[in-house]
Amino acid sequence: MVVIEPLSHHELFLVIVQLTLLLFVARLVGEAFSSIGQPAVVGELLAGVLLGPSLLGVVAPTVYESLFAVSESQFHLLEVISWIGLIMLLVVTGLETDIDLIISKGRTAVILSVGGIVVPFATGFALGWYLPVEFIGAPDQRLVFSLFIATAMSISAIPVIAKVLIELDVIRRDIGQLILAAGMIDDTIGWILLATVAGLARTGVVDLGSAAATILSVVVFLGVAFTIGRRVVAETIRWVDNAVGSDAALLSTLMIFALAAGAITHYMRLEAILGAFVVGVLVGQVKRFNYQVRRSFETMTLSIFAPLFFAIAGLRMDVAALADPTVFTIGVVVFAIACFGKFGGVMGGSRLAGLSKWEGITIGGGMNARGAMEIVVATIGLGLGILTTSMYSIIVAVAIATSLMAPAIMRWSIPKIEMGDAERKRMEREKYLKESFVNNLTRVLLPTRGTVDTQYAARLIGPLFRPLRTDLDLLYIDDSDASTVDGSHGWIGSRLLGRGRSDPRTTEQDESESAERVLTGLEKRLGEQTGSIRRLVRNAPDSVADTILENADARYDMIVVGERTLGSDPDGPLFSETIDRVVQEMPCPTMVVSTSESVKRDPRQIDEPIRRILLPTVGTQASRHAAEVAFTIAAEENALVEVAHVVARPGLSDQFVDSPDLTNELDVGNRIVDRDAEFGRRLGAKVVTTVTVSDKPGAELVDIADRNGADVIVMGTNTRPISQRAFFGPNVEYVVNNAPCPVTVLSSV
Repeated sequence: MVVIEPLSHHELFLVIVQLTLLLFVARLVGEAFSSIGQPAVVGELLAGVLLGPSLLGVVAPTVYESLFAVSESQFHLLEVISWIGLIMLLVVTGLETDIDLIISKGRTAVILSVGGIVVPFATGFALGWYLPVEFIGAPDQRLVFSLFIATAMSISAIPVIAKVLIELDVIRRDIGQLILAAGMIDDTIGWILLATVAGLARTGVVDLGSAAATILSVVVFLGVAFTIGRRVVAETIRWVDNAVGSDAALLSTLMIFALAAGAITHYMRLEAILGAFVVGVLVGQVKRFNYQVRRSFETMTLSIFAPLFFAIAGLRMDVAALADPTVFTIGVVVFAIACFGKFGGVMGGSRLAGLSKWEGITIGGGMNARGAMEIVVATIGLGLGILTTSMYSIIVAVAIATSLMAPAIMRWSIPKIEMGDAERKRMEREKYLKESFVNNLTRVLLPTRGTVDTQYAARLIGPLFRPLRTDLDLLYIDDSDASTVDGSHGWIGSRLLGRGRSDPRTTEQDESESAERVLTGLEKRLGEQTGSIRRLVRNAPDSVADTILENADARYDMIVVGERTLGSDPDGPLFSETIDRVVQEMPCPTMVVSTSESVKRDPRQIDEPIRRILLPTVGTQASRHAAEVAFTIAAEENALVEVAHVVARPGLSDQFVDSPDLTNELDVGNRIVDRDAEFGRRLGAKVVTTVTVSDKPGAELVDIADRNGADVIVMGTNTRPISQRAFFGPNVEYVVNNAPCPVTVLSSV
């Protein structure tokens, strides 16, 4: 057995001090740049330059040598942290990437990428062919040297570009997605070129087989990732969320996938960042990985690991090496040709793609950033003996300088790019989706015993969740041994199912058959869903309410129940004691669906089309959530939504004059329904509005539903406990008890 010696005390101490200084200076300088309106990434890159040989090495050489002029093995410890930061940054980039938008812009991205590769490659090759021989590591290999310089000039720095786009808050704009798409294609081609040139440097011959193998590896990896990988990632994240249900578990799963994919792509002679980026894209499409979890990962990455990556990259730059007049002159020439080649190629491509001048400048400025990618290329070239130390320093200086230029150019040019109507609508929709109640329902529970109300609930939420990739858990409860103290049998409807208990030998078999029949029926009524549907069967040894509450923990965003009302007794609960407890104790919103007597008598009405929805509103947040539910269903069902607001006329005892002036109240009501109507039309629903006055708003709403033939009423309310029961408000309870059609009550927490 080989015993691996641990890090020595001094090695561990040194790497901790290095990380402390790098992170402190990176964040300090980054915040300083942010305070003057510049992206923090500029300061983070400069932090490494300040702590490197360019400044600290000059001002305090003893301190610099003791901290950063260390052995290769010691510096490799920093590089490991740097690579973790790079992988995490590419995951964040993938999370923010809209793959559908990139596909729609694919032709434009390819044209831009070709321009951004061909022209810099040609100018870089010419530069390498005519550079003085003292800058060539192996003077007899000028062809290899020229190809290597051409490759270095062609590369772009996706991490720098992504960080700038995030900080400028334009990564979701069309221009941001175009830059990312073109940059990823650019880099992929660049790495293929690098593999080919590196092979030529090692063997002395052009290895076309190696280049073909690299291309095939990219195609195979992407093909597997976006087919099998997409399903594996989605199913794994769902399983982790179901089994563990914590943000920490989801974040760990994301990082495991990113590291594993990075290892696979690196093993395939591709770059680890490609695997990390693809994992970010795949995870970003899984709804279970919600905005809150994503935000936690982004915060950790952009505040700690990304600054360390950029600062460590900056450490490699040595301005002193450029002090020699010849080296400096060649450096200026290389810098000018690098900028000319990338800008010229991208600008030419942008014209062919039909983009504006400012779009071309923005994309050119972004893709001109070379960052750590060119530093990696330079390091490989130095290690292969292709580059001299002077040429290595020039390429590193160009990488840093172009990365510092990119944010300034993009900040100057992006405001000049006009946002088209289609882009503006997409951005507005994305903003709505981020804040949306319905869109952020990632996991919903539907307890059931197969009653008519539960079946109608499934029929109603089918079109609600169909376009949303929401995961539905169907919970069948076996209450054969449950206590009736909490009134549970009023909810489960065991008598409606005709299940007796006289023969205990057949109970288990009957329950199994009943569960299968009920769950299959519910899945049929839910229809095709983009999210997963999971079946759960649970016993209720004590009470149905306890069983529901035990299974419906904080991991659910909403619980949906079908329930009959108990009548209009003002002192009793509106629904059974089971549902009353669930509504009061659930940590998430509850949707209670109650059908009308006609549907109970003829369950075939459950499957009839929904043509008209009545949406009572009072302008509260609860009403807004109910509106989202109604409009989403209506858009899927091609139904009409009637948004209604009833102004309550004061009672006789409250009137000081014969005819109270309700002008202000009517104006407020009209503004409420108009706002909701506009909201509904943006979601694709057909909407009409009604504002009326009544001394009995609940009765007026029932009359509107009856008069206009509403198929279902959707209401929102904030419940509050009154006399040991959940109180939904007098108008809501009146409508539920007296409506001529099914009623859905969305109870907010």
